[in-house]
Amino acid sequence: MTSSMPICRLDNPDHPLVEGAPLFCHKCQAPLCLRKQVMNLALGLTEEMLCLACLGQQHGQKPTELLEGLKDYIGRRDCFANQWRRYSSIEFCPDTVGCVATACFPSPD
Repeated sequence: MTSSMPICRLDNPDHPLVEGAPLFCHKCQAPLCLRKQVMNLALGLTEEMLCLACLGQQHGQKPTELLEGLKDYIGRRDCFANQWRRYSSIEFCPDTVGCVATACFPSPD
């Protein structure tokens, strides 16, 4: 992480995470952003959360496909959607290399 990237931590109210949730992928140790935490929760994973690449591998899907499918489900559940909307841009993501920004943060039409 470079010094110009925002710090994604619980004590930074501008870059919140799910309180008590893991901060790193259980398999590869990649940092988890709020949206990756929400995707894990939507899949029923609470103790051992995974990054998008590892989630995709576990479910036999490309990360972008998994993200697109989960976004619809998350958007229909207020408990998940309210958390999802707390991130307004890719600047909140601590893993811009592993993030699929165009799918997670589509440009407005």
